[in-house]
Amino acid sequence: MDDGEPRPWIVKRLHERHWRAVDAAAAVLFALGFGAGGAVEHGWAAGAAAAAVWLPLAVRRRWPVPVLYWVLGGVVCALLLTGWEDVWVVLGALLYTVAAREPRRVASIALAVSLVSVAAAGAVGSPSATAAGTVSGAVFASLVMVLPWLVGIATREQRRYAELAARQAVADERLRIARELHDVVAHHLAVITVRAEVARAVSGTNPREAGETLALVGSAGRAALTEMRRMVGVLRSPFDQDGPDPVLDTNGGPGPGAAGLAELVAGAGPRVELDVDPELELPPDLGPAVYRIVQEALTNVVKHADSADCRVTLRRADPGAVDAVEVEIVNGPPSRTGGPAVPPEHRTGGGHGLAGMRERAAAHGGVVSAGPLAGGGFRVHVVLPRGPGRSW
Repeated sequence: MDDGEPRPWIVKRLHERHWRAVDAAAAVLFALGFGAGGAVEHGWAAGAAAAAVWLPLAVRRRWPVPVLYWVLGGVVCALLLTGWEDVWVVLGALLYTVAAREPRRVASIALAVSLVSVAAAGAVGSPSATAAGTVSGAVFASLVMVLPWLVGIATREQRRYAELAARQAVADERLRIARELHDVVAHHLAVITVRAEVARAVSGTNPREAGETLALVGSAGRAALTEMRRMVGVLRSPFDQDGPDPVLDTNGGPGPGAAGLAELVAGAGPRVELDVDPELELPPDLGPAVYRIVQEALTNVVKHADSADCRVTLRRADPGAVDAVEVEIVNGPPSRTGGPAVPPEHRTGGGHGLAGMRERAAAHGGVVSAGPLAGGGFRVHVVLPRGPGRSW
């Protein structure tokens, strides 16, 4: 490293085989230590028993439940034959493994069986102990076994939560990228497709209109390429903890803000009237969301309403309510004389536009309402709060 920070000792992720090797080394060392101590204090039989109950620790990750009950049997035998109380310390490590790797029911049964077995064997193996000593030993043994078990349960739940969070993060990222691709590609492709059909229809009778329409097609194509390059650049940009972040909206999506609405409206295709409150100020993170919502609404107008007139209004919501921005996109019924009809394959189909608009609005605490008008046409109405802790 060149930033002056010390290099970590372990630079690669430890795999399961590495941890098994650590378990094997720990099992041998504990078996030697407890075996030697038991031989000195209680004789060679106790030392051998201690070594026997510690050695299975080497395979606790592979067979956690069988190893626990095997060792528990050895601990009970050692308590009954020698009365050596410290021999059950190994159960704490095994109960942790069972709790961290097995279902809650299996772990709970293992804990209950271990507590009852150790308490019974301790009482039988030390008949001369006082009642106070027996209770004290049982409480201490319970703590040594219960505390690691609780840590194992917490570890298992934490791992489970981390896995769920990772899956949710992947799902959210896929949804974000899908929404951005839809917004960037669908709008411009809709304009290109519909305008190309119009140019083909009028090329023989009105070459001037055909030329103007083809110019719109070229502008839409160039705009699509520009936005695709912007989005790919953001996705490919490395994460720099100390450097500036890319310009994104709160959904993480690249795109222009409200200042780009005029250009968007000019190249949309249908006749669109834009009405923006000149005194309205948008927070930096709200502009891209407004732009994308208007873009998707215009895409739907192009695809489904032929050459209907459309009006886009951006203003501040009712001052008596929460401080919010109101966006309204209204188009009239399809025109019968304004130009050739859009082919049915370009007007129908189950899209994701309204769902994307609602997701964007919800990310900013806003709401979207959309539906047909009584006299024909369609209306999209969006309210986006712009104050701190925004919600609507």
